[in-house]
Amino acid sequence: MSSPYKLDIFFQYIFKNSQIVYIVKEILKQDNFQHFFPSIDKWDKIKSPAIYHKYKDTKVSKIAKIISYFADPRLWGIVGVVFTIIGFIEQDFPHLITFVTGFFQAFIFYYVIKNLIKRERPFKQIEGIERLDKTGHGFSFPSGHCHHSTILVGLLWLSFYNNPWFIIILLMYNVIVGFSRIVLGVHFISDVIFGIILGYFSLFFHWFLTKNFYLLLNQIIVRILF
Repeated sequence: MSSPYKLDIFFQYIFKNSQIVYIVKEILKQDNFQHFFPSIDKWDKIKSPAIYHKYKDTKVSKIAKIISYFADPRLWGIVGVVFTIIGFIEQDFPHLITFVTGFFQAFIFYYVIKNLIKRERPFKQIEGIERLDKTGHGFSFPSGHCHHSTILVGLLWLSFYNNPWFIIILLMYNVIVGFSRIVLGVHFISDVIFGIILGYFSLFFHWFLTKNFYLLLNQIIVRILF
């Protein structure tokens, strides 16, 4: 048996039996939320269904569908494309770069967390809860509606209407969107709370720290190419 082959067998053995592999397997298994946060998960499964059942057969659920629609990440994605096109037409590249990089950077944070936690939706976990609209695909934690709408509305606010009082309107919007997602049976309470928190963190992290980096990078690329 050749020496390289022996080394290969050795490293395969170490890899299969290492503590790191065990930890990774634990992290990547289904629904890590109840594994890492059992107390919150237990509380969620009591409080969230209570809200759902209270408003399920009322006009509140119908209003929730409308609110949820206008916070849909796909709709805001269209808004993002429109602003991108406007940015190119008007050659407003600073706003264009700020908007596009801010959203995609935040989306990466969101996507990684969502696929590490892998929390199932309430209507998939709890008997008696049905999905009341056509949204709610993929994993539950954090709420994409709350996260994406915070990022995109927040970037529009900071870019075009930089009034500190607008933050109150944005917070109210967050609460209404989050509540609608719980009423519709597609999210737990902690999903929407963390979605909002992550949204604000990503928003201000980009605005105060990484925005200037992307603008500087753009200037360097433009000088090299043109």
